[in-house]
Amino acid sequence: MTSDNISSMIKKSIEKRLINIKNRSNQFHVIPPIIGIVMSDQFGNTIFVSEYESNSRENYNSIKQYLSDDDANLIEIDLVSMYFSSFKMFASQTNIKNLSHLEIHGSNIKVQIYFKFDDFIVIVFLNSNTNFDSEERDILINYFEEMILKHGETLKNYNSKDSKEAIHILAKNGTSFLKNVNRKYLKKHNKTYLKNYEQVERLTERIIPIVHNEICDYLRNIEENILFNLKREIKNKIQDTIFNTLLNSDE
Repeated sequence: MTSDNISSMIKKSIEKRLINIKNRSNQFHVIPPIIGIVMSDQFGNTIFVSEYESNSRENYNSIKQYLSDDDANLIEIDLVSMYFSSFKMFASQTNIKNLSHLEIHGSNIKVQIYFKFDDFIVIVFLNSNTNFDSEERDILINYFEEMILKHGETLKNYNSKDSKEAIHILAKNGTSFLKNVNRKYLKKHNKTYLKNYEQVERLTERIIPIVHNEICDYLRNIEENILFNLKREIKNKIQDTIFNTLLNSDE
């Protein structure tokens, strides 16, 4: 095995550990970027639910389990969609014009409610750390716009026998869509994270020697162990500041 191969293996191992740490800090190991999606009519009657399905290596729950601390008393999805539909009715009775969407934030999950589909409401349950860029948001919106364009009448008549069979297929397709979006989201944002980390390392390598020299010049009579700890603390602060700045600029 060549030195290049060894270096490549070490780099991949470090990147894997960094991604694991990042995903755990964002709770992506227990809450996927998109947990699930509920489509209802404008009155909050649930038409279908699509949820991200775990594989054997994951430990993801259903929407209802994230919304309840008590597995014996899980909240009903119909009640959830009816509750969120009330926001649209409230807007129609007040001077809130052209309400397109709302977003509700929690420490574990957040909810995006889209009212822009005329006869339908789309409720998206997300990990609280999921932040879509404009392209990712458009993919989500376009998916449901196309669905409504093609299957609008079926969705409106969701209680008929023929519609139920077709909607069951739409719900399964929605689950496949979620799987694909979640995979692409993590891949894209993990890549950005690693890119930022590499930038931080390069910038830190250029900045730290300057800081070290200045510290040594001004603090010549300080004990070596105190200097060492001070340099390390400053280095960590610089890295954190640069890293957070790069992350915020990407968002």
